[in-house]
Amino acid sequence: MKYIFTLFIFMATLAFADTLSRENAEATVHLDKVSLQLHWKYQFEFAGFIAAKEKGFYEEAGLDVELKEYVHGMNVVEEVLSKKSNYGIYNSNILLGYLNNQPLLLLSSYFKRSALILITKPGIKSPTDLVGKTIMSSGEDDFNINFKSLFDIYDINTGTLKFVEHTYSVDDFAASDLDAMTAFISDQPYCLNKLGVKYNIINPSDYGTFNLQLELFTSQEEALSNFSRTKKFRDASIKGWQYAFTHQEEIIEIIYNKYSKKNSKDFLKNEAKEIRKLILPFTYSIGSIDKNYLSRQLEIFKQNYHLKNDKTVDDFIFDESVKDNQLELTEGELEYLKSHKIINVCLQYNQFPYDGYENKAHTGIMSSIFNIISENLNVEFRAVTTTSHNDLMSKVLNKKCEILSILPTQSKHFPNIIATKPFVKSHFTLISELDKSFIQNPMQLKDKLLLVQFPIYKDYLIHLYPYLTIEVEEDVNKLMKKIFDGTAYASLEVDEKADYLVDKYGYGKLKINGFLAKDKPIPGSIGVQKDEAVLFSIMQKALENISEQRIETIINSWRLTRYQNRTDYHLVIKILMVVGFIILLMAYYQRKLQHFNIELEKQVKEKTRELQEINESLEHTVQEKVEELIQKDKILTVQSKQAVMGEMISMIAHQWRQPLSTITLQISNLQIKRMMGEAVDDVKVEDTLNKISDTIMYLSDTVDDFQTYFRTDKTSTRVEVHEVLEKVANFVLPRIQNINLEIKKEEEIYVDVYINELMQVIINIVNNAIDSFEGIQRENKKITLYAQSKDENVCICVEDNGSGILEQDLNKLFEPYFSTKGKNGTGLGLYMSQMIIEKQFNGKINVQSSQEGSLFIVEIHKSV
Repeated sequence: MKYIFTLFIFMATLAFADTLSRENAEATVHLDKVSLQLHWKYQFEFAGFIAAKEKGFYEEAGLDVELKEYVHGMNVVEEVLSKKSNYGIYNSNILLGYLNNQPLLLLSSYFKRSALILITKPGIKSPTDLVGKTIMSSGEDDFNINFKSLFDIYDINTGTLKFVEHTYSVDDFAASDLDAMTAFISDQPYCLNKLGVKYNIINPSDYGTFNLQLELFTSQEEALSNFSRTKKFRDASIKGWQYAFTHQEEIIEIIYNKYSKKNSKDFLKNEAKEIRKLILPFTYSIGSIDKNYLSRQLEIFKQNYHLKNDKTVDDFIFDESVKDNQLELTEGELEYLKSHKIINVCLQYNQFPYDGYENKAHTGIMSSIFNIISENLNVEFRAVTTTSHNDLMSKVLNKKCEILSILPTQSKHFPNIIATKPFVKSHFTLISELDKSFIQNPMQLKDKLLLVQFPIYKDYLIHLYPYLTIEVEEDVNKLMKKIFDGTAYASLEVDEKADYLVDKYGYGKLKINGFLAKDKPIPGSIGVQKDEAVLFSIMQKALENISEQRIETIINSWRLTRYQNRTDYHLVIKILMVVGFIILLMAYYQRKLQHFNIELEKQVKEKTRELQEINESLEHTVQEKVEELIQKDKILTVQSKQAVMGEMISMIAHQWRQPLSTITLQISNLQIKRMMGEAVDDVKVEDTLNKISDTIMYLSDTVDDFQTYFRTDKTSTRVEVHEVLEKVANFVLPRIQNINLEIKKEEEIYVDVYINELMQVIINIVNNAIDSFEGIQRENKKITLYAQSKDENVCICVEDNGSGILEQDLNKLFEPYFSTKGKNGTGLGLYMSQMIIEKQFNGKINVQSSQEGSLFIVEIHKSV
């Protein structure tokens, strides 16, 4: 009996321990269960949401998400409004539903081109060919929502069309007398190609119209009741899409093995390629919403459906800034706030504009942040001032305050303080005397003494740059004295504070001299006493409820204008003249680009009509390929020209920065001498004016070079090849850092060419060579340009010792949209370069590459 009783106690203890363990685990990790209703079957169209679930992005946001596959006949909007699902993916119907007073909110818009198209029999090329024809569609109402705008362009009443119920099978289209069917461009053309079926595509995007697809939405009730959850779900979904595009093969394996094997892996790979073209992740921010387009679509719907209301898109789009004053607090947190109407906040010493105290009140960035939180929580934050870093430490340790206004997130200097999640980040700015050169590379600071005010700054910077010599000087007056007397080279301060120090200790003496940790800024948090767990939870929620945009606006409002000019009005006039010239130049090219786009649209429409008339007598296969290539070439040409235009304008800025700094320094030197009472003779003034005049002439020459580059004339010019290479070197010079660019010349080679087009090709190859050095350590970085005569041809060579090109990428190097640079590349540069060389110069581009570098050889005739 004794043993039985002992055994019973032992078993009960184990059961109790197991229950307690499970309860603790559940209390530690609580995930909100939510569901997303898809509007089709599991495939790559929903890869971002699958990636967010499978890679833990939803879980990191505190969400347990169920992805619900579409069932035929289901109404996705009703699923969300009836609370069967929290969120949904749907199309233009949600905008029409909003106009019909359904309480819907748009969270994200993914597709930037029309995904829903019309697939027609080969003889049907235009909407006009469909009059009286039979179309397989989800219904006339659904067809009008997505395609009425397209048919309105041709003044075609969709009532003249015949509709049959959609079976969603390409086999039915191929085997029947149907004239057309609505289809998704991402997968159904692939299926028809597999069957060997001939067809044509009418794409609304080609006609300047668009229909909404893959729109993430929810109900107003869900967004208002669970604002934070809705925002986290949206952001985690975007993160999932970013992962899906950078790990395409992995996500395809997950979809195929875990979700659905209905479609082959080849099907999913093709779909992934087409989905990328619809989302355009390198052109638009994933999930971004175009309010201008939505407004136009809203007005079209109002007109088409005779809706008389004053609804706007502003009330249709989820706005994360409107919930700053609504927090989801627990009963315990609410009780805490009722009993703590005043909360003490210790202010950081000498940290303006982040923390300040003026006229017996808290001021600065953190004052604005605490004011927002105070309004949301209905409590008062009382400022506790400090006179030194030691005083601050003492008051925090002795619990004179429940909160520390702001501190670096990783700080270990306050053992009884726990930091919230970071809500602000800042890089470091160098402050030095005027005679110091601007620091482009942190290695230039090696063996130079740098000063910071706080040990945490030193620890953070030494971790990033272990070769730097950094000392701590908490007294800012002593710190500045060491800079002025030459003891220290420069001071390092968080960027927002730097301009205040320059302002306080004198313009004309100090300047912003460079930046550190821009790629890894130091994060900042609010600190809470460790024994104030409830308060910590409240502050965490309050911070999360303030949008990033609002915090950024607050920070910018406390910034001083950098690089002020105070007394020299002649200098102001000169600078305004230069800036005005730049603006006029940019306006000229902007106007020219707009004119080009208008002309291009006219030409596209004219050529389209001409091709439609001519192609009636041609073979259908030839017709399709010609239209496809023409459309592709025009789009790529526009994109390439826009990319080049952006790079050239950036280069103008780089080319002008140093000369303008030189002019400013020369004028400042004269000012300083006059302010200090030194005599300035006429010879010195004349010499300075001559130097300024020479610099302005250099700026004028630079403008002439860039203006010549963008001329649109097509006249060939006889030129010595190495002169072209010299101009290329001048264009790319602002991008070169620690790279030796060499031009070898063994003999003079004269060619008769289109100079601008040839320069565009060489500049693009040289820019790629410069990019190949990113992320690699090499002592002698080198790019060599040279030319070789080869009978009636000339070979122009660009050779570098960069990272080289992977063997598997060589075959795809000249394909459109293929880039080895990720989001930093358009994938058009080399494709357009090859087109220019082959079509305009009747030449070719060859590539040789290894781990030791790459060699590009552009071979063209000496006379075009």
